Amino acid sequence: MTEEIHSSHVPASGRKRIGIFGGSFDPVHEGHIHLATLAKAAADLDEVWFLPCQISPHKLATPPSSGQKRVEALQLAIRDLPWARVDRTEIEIDGPSYSYQTLTKLDQKFPGTEWFWVMGGDQWRMLSKWMHPEKLAELATFIVMVRNGEEVHSMPGYRMRVVKGSHPASSTSIREALARNEQNIPYLDPEVDRFMRSQP
Repeated sequence: MTEEIHSSHVPASGRKRIGIFGGSFDPVHEGHIHLATLAKAAADLDEVWFLPCQISPHKLATPPSSGQKRVEALQLAIRDLPWARVDRTEIEIDGPSYSYQTLTKLDQKFPGTEWFWVMGGDQWRMLSKWMHPEKLAELATFIVMVRNGEEVHSMPGYRMRVVKGSHPASSTSIREALARNEQNIPYLDPEVDRFMRSQP
């Protein structure tokens, strides 16, 4: 879980710096919190907003658990983090969530904010396949989380920072362990664990 920072952009100062960390969070686990903490430190963010998607356009065949269930689990997971919050922008819409539309809405709602978009190296390499990534790039600096040994390259017109840091947690493995009714699941917050088991 080492960290290394590379910056290809020096952002303007004087504005609130908010990182958007999107994903299914199905369920949220300690790895998500770890990466958010690294991103906050790397870019000197004031806040990190966890942005659970309603339906990821990249995972249409495997819809996640209910949005409300994932939101409540996230709220439990960040209960001791004053710099973190859960944003419901994408949960409150029907259908797939497109990042450029989401950030456009947030920028209109919170003008003057300096936005950062937190993503993995695999997402960065696939960014050209996203819906209008250039519009997202107009509004945000990308914080790209990569594992040791993983290489990513900058792209013209895209502001980005690379943060090296990884975590072994896997939402898929945790879901499978919950389905098997395993106890003391690694990397799953006990409060989140109890909540997930209490919900249908």
